[in-house]
Amino acid sequence: MNDLINNMNLFIRNAETRDAEMIIQLVKQVMDESPFFPRTPDEFNFTIEQEEEYIKNAAFFLVAEVNGKIIGSATLDRSKLVRLNHTVLFGITILNTFSNKGLGSALMKKVIEWAELNKIEKIDLEVFGNNAQAISLYKKFGFIEEGRKVKAIKTNKGYEDLILMGKFLNN
Repeated sequence: MNDLINNMNLFIRNAETRDAEMIIQLVKQVMDESPFFPRTPDEFNFTIEQEEEYIKNAAFFLVAEVNGKIIGSATLDRSKLVRLNHTVLFGITILNTFSNKGLGSALMKKVIEWAELNKIEKIDLEVFGNNAQAISLYKKFGFIEEGRKVKAIKTNKGYEDLILMGKFLNN
């Protein structure tokens, strides 16, 4: 898929194992830039082989490229447990310089489209309570707050709630 978002030549495609190293770099950079990751950069120690395995096993894994550089990704992970595999867990990673340019919406549209085509009944996600930009995006796409883990995240500035959100799909 080729998109032009705010004059960016953006290419969104399925992740491939050859992307593993660039995806690791993306995640590390976003962890450095963003206070909205539960893991610290020091705790993220995926090897290229582990990332390749994750790419192979994810239900759905998209990357967003500009000029050959991966600048964002979106994943859906599906449980292998029979009673849970009608749902997927959503994750998104976008470099700070590319946020607020429509990339989150472009990735979310593709994720929902794939989930509907694959008869997924529900998309779940977790978001920091103080991440207003992400919460706004999720609400725009019909996600609702289903619960809250109070003070689940401890930072050097205090505590943040972890909000559980979900979206039922009309299959």
